[in-house]
Amino acid sequence: MVRSSSLLLLLTALLWGPIILPAQDSVKTFHQDDVFSIFIKKEKRAKRDSLTRKPIIIRKPYFAVTPYIGYNPAYGALIGVNSTIGIFLGDLTTTPISAVSAAVNITTAKQIMILLRSNIVTNGSRFILRGDWRYLIFSQPTYGLGTGIKMHTNRGLIFNDGGETADLPPDAQPLNYDYLRLYETFYFRIKGYWYAGIGYSLDAFTNIVDHKLNLDTIPQQLTSNYTYSTDHGFNPEKYTMSGLSLEILLDSRNSTIRPTKGSLANISFRPNFTFLGSSKNSLMLNTEFRTYIGLSKRRPDHLIGFWALGQFTQGGAVPYLGLPALGWDMYNRAGRGYIQGSIRGVNFIYGETEWRFPISPYTGILGGVVFLNVTTASSDDGERKLGEYFDPAAGVGLRIMFSRKTLSNLCIDFGVGADGTKGIFFNLNETF
Repeated sequence: MVRSSSLLLLLTALLWGPIILPAQDSVKTFHQDDVFSIFIKKEKRAKRDSLTRKPIIIRKPYFAVTPYIGYNPAYGALIGVNSTIGIFLGDLTTTPISAVSAAVNITTAKQIMILLRSNIVTNGSRFILRGDWRYLIFSQPTYGLGTGIKMHTNRGLIFNDGGETADLPPDAQPLNYDYLRLYETFYFRIKGYWYAGIGYSLDAFTNIVDHKLNLDTIPQQLTSNYTYSTDHGFNPEKYTMSGLSLEILLDSRNSTIRPTKGSLANISFRPNFTFLGSSKNSLMLNTEFRTYIGLSKRRPDHLIGFWALGQFTQGGAVPYLGLPALGWDMYNRAGRGYIQGSIRGVNFIYGETEWRFPISPYTGILGGVVFLNVTTASSDDGERKLGEYFDPAAGVGLRIMFSRKTLSNLCIDFGVGADGTKGIFFNLNETF
């Protein structure tokens, strides 16, 4: 049985949310509240709202923190905390909110996950600084390369930073490894919403333990990591990708925490070089697109969003764990319905659409989503080509407004993928 403090918060909001709704005649004056408004007396809430009819302005950092806890005999106890800091660094009419999120997860199975992600926008949106730093002492199963592989598994709680509490299926190939990721990109505005960027990217995988690998049996028990690594000249126990990122960015979103309009498009060339520490030279192309279509003038949170990722190996050799994989995007959000890293390929395309709608008609505390995603990936041996097989997933979710100042949502989603894979996903802030 899995328990989570997030479930208690959910239950509280569902029980008390209807009580704080204003009268029907206030439908034309929707005012965003959050879950903590439940504990404010009606009179104080009315006085507060009369003074804050205009959009909330933040000129100092504001924190939103979400703790969570889970347990399963296979992984033991998991304790984690996720925090988001939001702040405006310039004129609110020309500068979207900047956000920094930090998370720490620790399990009794000796997993440690330390993460720091940032999207800093300077005054007038002249410069953007985007970072993705991680250090993981980690364990994760892999299933080979390409889509269309039957995993025959059910899942339990899945946290956005890779922690999960579920038994492994028989066909999983469990790996333990240490992982250091350092991505930092500096963008400068060219014109309007267009930016050029240059950065540095490091992926270092060390202390890789391949639990199903056994070279002493006849026949030998080989794994995908070992076979791919030896075929492409990598040491299967450690390898590194180190290189530059050269990028073009279009970002017209109105927020980096909960965008409700605008678009994001990003093209990134990543050459990895041995003189920078890479195990092999390689060239990767990464693309991303997001856009939002509003369905209500009064409720900006009622919309349909679209998200697409494309990651391609253009030349050289990329190590096995460095290949494009589901759920290894910046915020570990892609692929609800599957465990992180369960779909991996030499080339990789992912698409998702999500309908977001309000549940609390006047306070905006509760919202819901319905989502559908699909992934296709290729193998290195040509047996599974890009677009030949597709792995779909779909699900529903609940949104609880956690901070009316930063518009940070607590997200609880249930997703179902191919072959009955399923999971409950907890996140802070929208999926995309």
